[in-house]
Amino acid sequence: MSNLSFVNTRRGVALASPARSTSMKLLIPLLAALSVLLGAALPAAAQTVEAPGAPAPRGRIALRAEAPGAPVELAASGPDHAGSFTIENRGDGPLKVTRVIVRTSPEDPRVPPGVSAELEGGGTAASIPPGASRRVVVRWRTEGVRARELYGHVIVESDAVSADAAAPGRTLAMGIHAERGRGLGFIGDHILSILTFLPLLGVVAVFVAHLLRYQDDRKLRLMTVVLMGVNLVLAAWLYAQFDRSFTRADGNDGYQFIEHGVWIRSLNVEYFVGVDGVSISMVLLTALISFVGALASYSVHDQLKGYFAMYNLLVTGMFGVFIALDLFLFFVFWEVMLLPMYFLIGIWGGPRREYAAIKFFLYTLAGSVFMLLAFIWLYLNAGHTYLVDGQATERIFSIPELSRVAWAAQGLEILGVAAVKVVWIWLFVGFAIKIPMFPFHTWLPDAHVEAPTAISVILAGVLLKMGAYGILRINFTLLPEATQWAAPAMAVFGVINILYGAFCAMAQSDLKKLVAYSSVSHMGFTLLALGAMTPQGIQACLVQMFNHGLITGMLFTLVGVVYDRVHTRDIDKFGGLASEMPLYTALVGFAFMASLGLPGLSGFWGEAMTFIGAFPRYRALTILAAIGVILTAAYHLWALQRMFLGTFRASWRQSKYLEPFGGKFPEINRRELASIAPLAALVLLLGFWPRPLLSLIDRGALEVHRLVDRPGPSQIAGAPGVDSGASARAAAPEEGAAAGRGALASAR
Repeated sequence: MSNLSFVNTRRGVALASPARSTSMKLLIPLLAALSVLLGAALPAAAQTVEAPGAPAPRGRIALRAEAPGAPVELAASGPDHAGSFTIENRGDGPLKVTRVIVRTSPEDPRVPPGVSAELEGGGTAASIPPGASRRVVVRWRTEGVRARELYGHVIVESDAVSADAAAPGRTLAMGIHAERGRGLGFIGDHILSILTFLPLLGVVAVFVAHLLRYQDDRKLRLMTVVLMGVNLVLAAWLYAQFDRSFTRADGNDGYQFIEHGVWIRSLNVEYFVGVDGVSISMVLLTALISFVGALASYSVHDQLKGYFAMYNLLVTGMFGVFIALDLFLFFVFWEVMLLPMYFLIGIWGGPRREYAAIKFFLYTLAGSVFMLLAFIWLYLNAGHTYLVDGQATERIFSIPELSRVAWAAQGLEILGVAAVKVVWIWLFVGFAIKIPMFPFHTWLPDAHVEAPTAISVILAGVLLKMGAYGILRINFTLLPEATQWAAPAMAVFGVINILYGAFCAMAQSDLKKLVAYSSVSHMGFTLLALGAMTPQGIQACLVQMFNHGLITGMLFTLVGVVYDRVHTRDIDKFGGLASEMPLYTALVGFAFMASLGLPGLSGFWGEAMTFIGAFPRYRALTILAAIGVILTAAYHLWALQRMFLGTFRASWRQSKYLEPFGGKFPEINRRELASIAPLAALVLLLGFWPRPLLSLIDRGALEVHRLVDRPGPSQIAGAPGVDSGASARAAAPEEGAAAGRGALASAR
């Protein structure tokens, strides 16, 4: 190479002019020396590349599905389902796939039984040349499987390098999904989304009516009743299709009717909804109370477009809270309820409506701030996992995924205090305000007294239950160790609620405020039951929530009946109403007896089961709580006596409100009776035969219980229908909740 350069240079000299000959003579030796150096360096470089022991080119892995950004859909193939995705080698060297496996294990059954994955042609390991690919075939054999849908991941492990070739690549995952169907086609597959968002059609209809200047606002009432009626029918279908024996061992973390997809990818937020034994009863209660509230809304006569737009939006938020399995989605639905409730009280409420609405808004918003702080902390410390489509992430809002993180074992602290305790308190305060728990309860009586009848029904029947539901769904599920630490305090606050609410109710002369304080007292039973952490205690909480929703829905509707007639709720101004309104009197007496826990009516079961579940743990507190039952009977019977017994006050004959009726109290009408009848029928049915409700929640209560408390001498017999295998798993001392939650193992 140096000789060639030299000859070429000399040829240049021969062609050069005489004036440049001297400079060229000096340049020739320099170029020759440079050529020698370059000639020596290139072989050395070649030897370095070819030196033995240098790393060989490596493969780079990529997974490709037919629909990017979505799980692989497993199509029906006979009785089974099958689908596939492709492993591609995009590197310069061979790719060694070491394992293809479904992300599940006997200790943590993420997917239903019968799911398998292998490389096309058989096997779970292979070597893929550069630029080549291999298909992975996923099958779900559904014979004998309870699950009707499948959401999961297939894990692919390999020797691939990362994108910068500086470190080994992470294990990759591909999401998988299959639907077996339940009937009703699209509606059946998306029943929860339809229940949640169908009321938004009412919001859109109101908006269109406003743009078109439609004047017959009375039709909006009928439209809302029809929408709520359709939702009630769909909820009844959901009840019929719900598998009461479905557990975590059957896959999908024990949830049914799941809908799961990536919503906001940049924040790792998913649209993830589903129901289990904890939430199914609340979805049914929401559908029923929403329908009753729509009927009760016939008492509203002003600004109907705005009222029914807010009402339908409120119903969407309520459904969403009970079905959300993503913390961000949960928070969105939780906040969606805040705005319409503020306006429904502030515009259509009583004389002090602005004060009550602002107080409700500020209390609830304060609780939301604490809740959001906790959600963000959980999100930031989630650890490695995957979105539904298989995208790897270190941060996630998914409740099932977060429930697998061993939070207590991480030893994190906030301001020198164990983080799990601080975060648990943040969550608890946010939910306790909604229950409401003493001393965060003061917003409730004002909101109830000033709210329209239908909104009081919604508030007592559904919104208060969201606090206890949030504790069960999030505090118990995600932070069981902190729940054990805080359980005695929950029980104490529960007893305070029971007694304080009962004494306050006894002092009221406003019938609506009496019922409001009775709600404070009765919701104390849910806190005591949760604090017990026994199977019966958790079951009692769910029973009390459902039955209290039915009974208070009746009570507030009945309060609205008498208020619509004479525009007062002052108990001391009435007397002898039994002679004027005998049917109304009978219904109020029936509702009062159910509220005080008379055996044979549904209110009895929640309180009785609370005592059964709490007594083994907190004997003194349970005895104090039993005093609350006596006080409850006292204020109900006293109110009944003052309003309906004795001599009728003749001064009512001259009341301007009764002039159209000849000075007499008109009896309850058919519309009002239609709004009360379904609630009364369920109160009576569940009083004598609670099994339809208990069968819904049995499994869900046991699943929550296994997370927070291992069997011990302070517990009594497990709930009925528990197989011996499940009991053995629950009793294993080292394979309980903590071990199951901490075992991320190879699946992670």
